[in-house]
Order: sequence, then C-alpha cells, then structure tokens
Amino acid sequence: MKFATVLFGLLNFLPGYRNITCCVGFIIPHLSNSASIISKCQKNAIRNSEIVKSYGWLDNFLPAPIEQDDSKRRKEYPEQYSATYELNKKILPEDGGREEFAIARKLLKQTMLEERPLQIVYDTNQHDWDAASFHRCVDGKGAAIVMVTYKRDNVIKIVGGYNPKGWSSNGGARPSVAAFLFYEIDHEGDSHEKIFQKLQKVGGGGLACARDDPDYGISFGPDALVISLQEGREKMATSNLGPYYERGPDNISTLFAKGAQSASLESIQVLTGIYDEEEEIPYSGAVLDMTSG
Repeated sequence: MKFATVLFGLLNFLPGYRNITCCVGFIIPHLSNSASIISKCQKNAIRNSEIVKSYGWLDNFLPAPIEQDDSKRRKEYPEQYSATYELNKKILPEDGGREEFAIARKLLKQTMLEERPLQIVYDTNQHDWDAASFHRCVDGKGAAIVMVTYKRDNVIKIVGGYNPKGWSSNGGARPSVAAFLFYEIDHEGDSHEKIFQKLQKVGGGGLACARDDPDYGISFGPDALVISLQEGREKMATSNLGPYYERGPDNISTLFAKGAQSASLESIQVLTGIYDEEEEIPYSGAVLDMTSG
C-alpha cells in the first residue's frame, strides 16, 4: 500500500497524466482482480466517448490527457508533433521586408519560431566558413532554421532545414520529430515568388541533428543534409534522402539538382529567435537523447 500511495502521488505531479491516477490507485491494491478493473476503466472511457491520445517522452508508458481537439496543444507544444507541410502566410512587422526573413517565416508554420522575431546569427558573408565560427554564433540560441544557397544551371537555389533543438557543442545527437528539410521547387510562369516543399523527419526523432560537436558543422541526419565545414571542404554539402528524412511528393533522392549527391555552396545563413533577457531559451543547453543508441 505504501508503494501505491507513493506512485499515486508522483503521478499527480506529472502534467497531463492525472486522468489515469484513479485507475492506478485502484488497481495496485487489487492486482488479483486486475482484469475486471481494466474492464471497468475501458467501459468508463467508452461511456464518456473519449479518445486517449499519447504524446511526449512518456508515450510508451502513460496515456496523454483526454482531448477532443489537439489544436491548442499543437500551438503550445509544436515540437512534439511532426512538421506540417502547410506554409505560414503571416509576416511580422519585425521582418522588415527582408527576403531571407520572409522565406524563413513562410517555412516556420507550427514551430516555436512561427510568431517570434528572428535574427541572423551566422552568415558566411560575414563569418568564416569553419565549424568554430559556426558554433560560436549558433550555440545556445535555441531552435534554428538553416538556409543555404547553391548554383544550378547558373541560377541560385535555396535548400535547408529546421533544427528545433539548436546546437550547444555538447556532443552527440539532438533528437526531434519536428525537424524538417526543405527545397525550392522549380515552377513555370512569370511569378518570381519562391515556392518551397518541406520534408518531414522519418523513423522517429532520432538523429534529427546527428552531430553537435564543436569541431563539426551541420548534420541533418547522418546523411540527409551534411555541411561539415571541414578544412578543404568548407563549402561542400552532401544530401541523401530516405533513411532519415522523407523524399517527399517528388520522390527526390537529394536536395540538389538532378540526383546530385553533393553541391558547392554559395552561402549559409542560420536564423534563430530573439528572446528577452529574462526569457529562457528552450533547448539552449544539453538535451537528453534516448533515441540514437
């Protein structure tokens, strides 16, 4: 009974899981009759026509709160859901009409940066093409969107990705189901508007950001978009889609042109959110990774 009391108390401190404590507190003292108790719980759920959903790091252990509509939760905790393909139509006054901000804003639908003012923290037009400069600029800044340019048939194209957990140079991987890649779609017509397609993380959140090492650059998955920023290959990027990030509606095998597995980059820009001094920046330090083995 003491164990049951302690467990019951602990469960009440877990946000969103109080709906199950009534069952746990009742089941533990009556384990010999657990089958009938489970049946009662199931009947009660059916009687109330409630749907139990799961989310968060306790997905495999406890049910989430009973909700009829998760839109509110998606807005409050967007990083617990896979990226949406929907593009953001809202432009903030703080974006100031700058093209890179407008592009980033369009892609940041259902992310924690969707309505937050942005800043460019790393720009190869101003900073060195090396891992040390990269980490000096991005570490501890939280969620980030990476935009890189390369030439295809003498036309500048944009590809990149969103890293919800950012970088901190603590080593290891930084997992997230909400990470995504994107690429610029070729389109016909007179419109000069750039159109983008997002590519979701697949196979769970593991290795979304495969490396957070101080002497290494950008790695979305081990191979989906890798810009190592290593000496002699500073401007070289490689891409192989499928194992860690989807190939999308066009079934592309790489973010680059005509199946090319690599490209020489023209520029890299990394944008993060702007936070007040008293605000805590989510994921600005080390993160727990129980997914990458």
